[in-house]
Parts: sequence; C-alpha cells; structure tokens
Amino acid sequence: MKICIIGLGLIGGSIAIDLRKRGFTNYIIGVDSNKLHLQTALNIGLIDHATDLEEAIHTSELIILAIPANETIRILPGILDRIEHQFVTDTCSIKGNICERIKYHSKRSNFVASHPMAGTENSGPWAAQSGLYDGKAVIFCDVEDSDEKALKLVKEMYDLLNMRPLFM
Repeated sequence: MKICIIGLGLIGGSIAIDLRKRGFTNYIIGVDSNKLHLQTALNIGLIDHATDLEEAIHTSELIILAIPANETIRILPGILDRIEHQFVTDTCSIKGNICERIKYHSKRSNFVASHPMAGTENSGPWAAQSGLYDGKAVIFCDVEDSDEKALKLVKEMYDLLNMRPLFM
C-alpha cells in the first residue's frame, strides 16, 4: 500500500518508521512545508519519495496528516476535494474545529479523526523513533461520520503501531 505522510517531524516520522517496519506499507510519500525536514526524511529513509501535496494526494491510498491543527483545518477541505477513493486521517489533539470544518463536505466519510496519544519533547525528522506508539492510546472521534472501510483501515494501521483504540 502506498501512503502519504504530510508532516515529517516526530509524529509523522515515527509513524513512517513503524508502518514500514511492520509491513503496513512498502512505499511512503512525504510532504512537508519545511524543505530541510523533507530532504532529511528522504536522506535518512523515513520516506521513499518527496513531493508536493498535489502529486501525493493522487498517488496514495491513505493520507496521514501529522501537522498542527491550524494547518489541518486549512488544507483538509482541499484534500477531500481532490481525492477519489482514498482515505485520510490526522493526528491532531483537537478535533472540534477540524470536524466542524468538514462536517458537510461530500467526502467527509473518507476522513477518520484520530489522535495517537504519544510524543516527546523533541521535534523534526531526527526525533522520529521506532516504538513511540507501542502501548499508547489512540482516540477516534466522530466515527459515525466515517466510512466503515476507512475506519477499518485506519484502525488496522494503529493496531500495527500497537496502540489501544478509544472511541469518543
């Protein structure tokens, strides 16, 4: 499965390491507004291909937003506008504004609101680490608004990261 990770810092980078290591994906496309982070992620093997958002959306089966909430709110509607059958999830700790922003979007069901409860004080692709998510909780919100297949796929992803699902 080809996945795209938008945001290649601690959270996105750690997801990349373990999803590859644990067999969820064999190809990771990376997008980051910080060109140094993008190049570093490519150089250290977190991602297989660095590109822009447009290409990433059209060549991925799953799009993971590992960026701040304000950026997620800004770009998520445009991502949903461009996808066909792909699924999208995020890693933000706040959900109200994000879910409200796309509440009436025609592709709202392709989005799974999730928050993996893990992290450290470090940032950037250099901080990415295997096992960051092991044994931690992941919170799913507004699952009744997500497509059953989308929820199944995203839950499988977090299961491979050894996370405990909680539903709100």
